[in-house]
Amino acid sequence: MRSTFIPLALTLAAVAAMALPQQIPFVAPHPPTVPQHHALTNTAYARFDHDQVLRVQVANDDELKQLEAVIEEQTLDLWSNLRIGTVDVRIPRSNMDAFKSAVSLPHSVMIENLQELVPEQAPASIIRSHGDWNFTDNSFWASYHDLATLNSFTEAMVQQFPDLVKRTSMGTTHEGREVFGMTIHGFQNKKKSLAQQQEDAQENNDEVNSWWSWLIDSLAANRSSKNHSKPEKHPKEILFHGGQHAREWIGPAVVSYIAKELILGYGTNKKITRLVDQFEFTIVPVLNADGYAYTWEHNRMWRKNREPTFVPFCPGIDPNRNWGYKWNNGGSSSNPCSEAYQGPEPFAAKEPKMIADYILKKGNVVSYIDFHAYSQLWMSPFGADCTSIPKDNEDIMEAGMGAAKALKDIHGTKFAVGSVCNIIYQASGGSLDWTYATGGVKYSYAVELRDTGRHGFLLPEDQILPSSEETFAGVLHLSNFIRKREKQWGYMS
Repeated sequence: MRSTFIPLALTLAAVAAMALPQQIPFVAPHPPTVPQHHALTNTAYARFDHDQVLRVQVANDDELKQLEAVIEEQTLDLWSNLRIGTVDVRIPRSNMDAFKSAVSLPHSVMIENLQELVPEQAPASIIRSHGDWNFTDNSFWASYHDLATLNSFTEAMVQQFPDLVKRTSMGTTHEGREVFGMTIHGFQNKKKSLAQQQEDAQENNDEVNSWWSWLIDSLAANRSSKNHSKPEKHPKEILFHGGQHAREWIGPAVVSYIAKELILGYGTNKKITRLVDQFEFTIVPVLNADGYAYTWEHNRMWRKNREPTFVPFCPGIDPNRNWGYKWNNGGSSSNPCSEAYQGPEPFAAKEPKMIADYILKKGNVVSYIDFHAYSQLWMSPFGADCTSIPKDNEDIMEAGMGAAKALKDIHGTKFAVGSVCNIIYQASGGSLDWTYATGGVKYSYAVELRDTGRHGFLLPEDQILPSSEETFAGVLHLSNFIRKREKQWGYMS
């Protein structure tokens, strides 16, 4: 099989390089081979017998560059971000000797045999009819669910709560799947009750004492960028999604839980009701629908989307290296067989393009959260340019640190807070850089959920609910922070 693919792949690579002069073509250091995470028929379910996840100790930039080069050359599966400190890498049994010969850095074994954590086949998921859902029952978050079930869940929310929830379509994937979610919003223009008026008055009294000192500090620091200076009459929007990377199943689970809590809390919880009246919450459980479906049907470790590339046996673009702000500026790969393949040009992948188009069309998105796994990080811009600091950095960091504290208060889970460059390392083509710098979304974040590497992408199902509960607390804090802070500037009523 290898001898059949190689000439064709090299020919197509040469043609692609001629057709795309603006990009430096990928040149393989050796004839391309099929990486283990790509070598799979359409009917088999991938196995990972005796694959190990190693945690490599990296002390400086030279060691990091050495490790990065080996990962690229051997097309290994990078589990964590490349950074000075520790880097998690999945090593197939067939690659172990070659990896250890090329990398002499200290390391420890995080996962001894990956297959022991991966089921024989994707877990079964029961698709309920829309009338059978019990939204007050948290048993839904006792297990992971396939794409059809998550879509059914979203449709049921729309049908059962038509006055509060509307269906929001983002677009269609390469394989023809619709990417959609829900927009949750109350009746903002309804007359406030006397109790609500009194509550607003008390809140204003509490805030007025700190108003002048805050204003002086704000003006001195030039806190607000020009992208966020024009008030809007229609409600501001908070947009978040899970599943940009297919194998990160905890993201769609957590995002679905947040939607449920916002819907059920409306009218019964004052804080939630106020926020849902104030904001439109648009929630997309699975952005990379093709890739997510593939993790259930063929390969649990699949990361990218499923678009074809110029190497036939290496499909898929990494959606989170394909956003248009300072694309191909480090921390991504031009190798289609790499898990961090940036694509032939910005927004070549349908998934980031549809979200970017939505943000630009709406023009009212004030916060964006891209939920990932793993590492327990609450990250802000920038990742592509480590010499730049957002003009709104003080507000962005204050909101993020408050969200992480609120999250920690639920189950004691600690999240590190900071910019992508400061917390991990340079990574270009990411979502939050574009949403902030080009999309004008002031409070833009990428959140890496549980855990810190013991299970990695295979987070046990008994951690779904606690992870969802704590993350919801963080989102509530962030939303309330935005409501109060932006009201001071006059952007919100």
